[in-house]
Amino acid sequence: MTLTGAWTEAVVVVRDLDRWIAALNHLFGWKVETRGQVDPRLLAAWKLPSAASGEDVVLFNPEDPPRRVRLMRIDNVSQVQIRSSGKGWDTGGIFSLLTYARDVDATFAKAQELGWSAYNDPVDMHFSGRVLRNVVLRAWDGVNFGLYLPTTPAPPEPRYALAGMTFNGQQMVRDIAAARKFWCDVLGWSAWFDDVTRLTCNNFGMPENFSGQMPKNVIIAAGGKDAADAWAYGQVELVQWDGFTGRDFAERAVPPNLGIMALRIPVTDVRAKAAEIVRRSGVLFSEPATMTLAGRGDVTLLGTRSPDGALIEFVAQA
Repeated sequence: MTLTGAWTEAVVVVRDLDRWIAALNHLFGWKVETRGQVDPRLLAAWKLPSAASGEDVVLFNPEDPPRRVRLMRIDNVSQVQIRSSGKGWDTGGIFSLLTYARDVDATFAKAQELGWSAYNDPVDMHFSGRVLRNVVLRAWDGVNFGLYLPTTPAPPEPRYALAGMTFNGQQMVRDIAAARKFWCDVLGWSAWFDDVTRLTCNNFGMPENFSGQMPKNVIIAAGGKDAADAWAYGQVELVQWDGFTGRDFAERAVPPNLGIMALRIPVTDVRAKAAEIVRRSGVLFSEPATMTLAGRGDVTLLGTRSPDGALIEFVAQA
């Protein structure tokens, strides 16, 4: 299988760009690639009022290309956090962005100094024959980062000094079958992991007597394989918890609200992709529209939403 698509950019809506830029450079080593005003045509495609305006910053890690995180501040609109006070089993939107860190415990300590917290202190988790050091950081604006450090088997020396770029967008879903249909049937991705698992550690801060007891349905899907025949980064992880009920944030997972807003996937023909989505029983959130994105130039963009509200956008050079 050849690479047919993977998200290369995550969009995160925040209140204070400068505070976020400093924090993500301090914790992860991410650097500013571009900074500028948000094209009003994007805000119009997002169905925001004409008074809305914004500024965005594209962050990248020169030691770990090619994915990016785009921080965006949107002004002159009312906003709420998408996943306000959310728990790990609450559904809707995009729960977290996953990345590998050189030292999970040291990064966690630095994050605490910034006022961030976590769902649990760092723990060792077992997955697919590996042991990984893990912590799920709770940052400002309802944004979460899952940090991972493989420990067994010992990994090769990482090429980054602090952390790599995000490689996975984790989502808590109401119905794993509906999520599978959207990602695999509508978008055409492949589930390289699709199974029922149980926690091997308490990284989500649940009562200790429930840790490892409650099953969860997990799908990890990718758009295809890379040149090395490995499942390409820019994946999604879909999780349905059995036995836990909580809040659902799907209706809040729309612009201009605060949090992890969208995953962007490059394609060669946006209008053809829109027709394909509709033909496969998907629904468009925004019709194809031409605009300028800092760092990408003139593009055509369209959006669709998953059954749990995650905004997925497709982008092609105009």
